[in-house]
Amino acid sequence: MKRSIFLYHTAAVLAALAALLAVNSLVTRWISRSYLEQGRAGMDQRSAQVQALLTRWEPAAGTWEDLDEELRALEYGLYVGVRDHQVYSSLDRGQTELLRRLASTGWLEDVATSVRNDGVMMVGVEKAPYTIIAMAQPEFPEIMGGRRPQSEATMLGLMVSGLASIVVIVLLSLAFTRFQVKRLLRPVEELTEAAQRVERGELSQPLNYGRQDEFTAVFTAFDHMQEHLLAEREKNAAYERARTELVAGISHDLRTPLTSVKGYLKGLRDGVANTPEKRRQYVDIAYRKACDMDVLLQRLFYFSKMETGALPLFPEPADLGAFVRRFAAEAGRELAEGGGTVEVKGAPAPHPVRIDTEQMTRVLSNLTSNAVQYAGADPLRLTLTVWRERDRECLRFADNGQGAPEEQLPHLFERFWRGDQARRSRGCEGSGLGLYIVKYIIQAHGGTVTARNDHGLVFEITLPCDEEGL
Repeated sequence: MKRSIFLYHTAAVLAALAALLAVNSLVTRWISRSYLEQGRAGMDQRSAQVQALLTRWEPAAGTWEDLDEELRALEYGLYVGVRDHQVYSSLDRGQTELLRRLASTGWLEDVATSVRNDGVMMVGVEKAPYTIIAMAQPEFPEIMGGRRPQSEATMLGLMVSGLASIVVIVLLSLAFTRFQVKRLLRPVEELTEAAQRVERGELSQPLNYGRQDEFTAVFTAFDHMQEHLLAEREKNAAYERARTELVAGISHDLRTPLTSVKGYLKGLRDGVANTPEKRRQYVDIAYRKACDMDVLLQRLFYFSKMETGALPLFPEPADLGAFVRRFAAEAGRELAEGGGTVEVKGAPAPHPVRIDTEQMTRVLSNLTSNAVQYAGADPLRLTLTVWRERDRECLRFADNGQGAPEEQLPHLFERFWRGDQARRSRGCEGSGLGLYIVKYIIQAHGGTVTARNDHGLVFEITLPCDEEGL
C-alpha cells in the first residue's frame, strides 16, 4: 500500500511536469511563430531600403528632421546619438525602452547590421561621430486580447501554462485521491461485512483477500480469529453436551446408592433385619453407599470451585520423596485389604518442592482410584518412583494393569471425558473428572503431567525444584 501511494504520487507529479513542459513548449513555439509571420512579410524589402538610405545619408547634406521624414515614409523612427548622448530621436517610449535594452547587450558597438527583437526591426549605421539607428514601428500580433511585445506575450503564455499545469495537478490529485480512497475502503468494507457475519454467528466463511499489502496481516488475523471462535464454539458445544451427559450420569450414579440406602433403611424399619448381625450388616452397607454419594458430591463441588477459580492453593516447602512415602504407607493399608501393594522407589536424597500437600494428596488419591477402577489387575501393584532431572523433580506413578487404548491417551485429562472402560466403572468413579482434576492441580503448581502405556498405565509428573527449600 505504501509503495502504491508513492508510485501514484510520483506518477501524478511526473505527469503534471510533462504537461507543464509540453504546454510551455507549445505556447513558446506558437508565440514565436506568430511574431515571425507577422513581421516577415515586409521585413526584407523595407529593411533593405532603410539600410540603403542610412548608408548614403550624410549629416552635412540635410537636417535630422529630413532624414526622419524619409524614414517615416517607410514606417521607421529615427534615433541619433553621440556616444551615450542623444542628439535626435523620434522614437516613442516603447521603442526607446527597447533600444536601451539592446544597448546593454553591446549591439550598439557595431550597428552596421540589422537586428530583429521583440518583433521590431532595427537598422543602424555609424557616421562619425554619430550613431544613427532606424527602428520600425512595432507590428505586434494580437495575443491574449491585445497587441503585446514578444517577451511580454511569452511571459503571459508561461503564466497561463503554469496555471493550466496547476489545474492538471489538482485534477490528477483528485482522481488519484478518489481512486486511492476507493481502494483503501474496499478492504475496510470487506472487514465490516465479515464483522457483521461474525455478529450473526456465521464463522465458517473465510476472507479471501488475495493481495499482499498492509491489510494482508489484518485479514490473516481476522481469519485466525474466526477459526479460533469457531473452534471455541464447537468446544463449548461439546462441553455443554458433556455437561449434560455428566448431569445424567450423576443422576444415575446417585440414584443407585441412594436406592440401596433407602432399601436397607426400609429393611431395618420393617424388621427384615431381625438379628443383630443382619442389622449391623444393613447399617454398614448403607453407610458405604452414603460414603460413595459423598465422594461424588465432593468431587462435583471441587470441580465447581476449579471452574469458578475459587480453588485456593497454599504451597509450602516439602520433600517430594518423604511426601510420597507417607502417601504410599496410607494407601498401602487400604489396598492390602484387596491384596494390592504400593511400592516406592528412588534415591533417599532430598527432593525439595513447594506444594499444597492437601491438593497433592488429592492428585495421588485420584490416580490410585483410577488404577483401582480401570487397571484390571489382580492383585494390583502400584509403583511410585521419585527422581530429579536438572531443575525438575519427577514422580512416576505406574500400575501393572492393562493400560489404556492408545487412541484414548490424548483424551485422558479432558474434563467429562470417559472412555470405553468407564462403562465398567463402579459407584462414583465414572464422572470423567478425576484425571482432569489431577492435571488442573499439577499445572497450578507449575508442573506437567503425561500418560503413556508401559506394562500398565504410567503417569509422569514433573514439578519445579525448590532450591531455596534445601
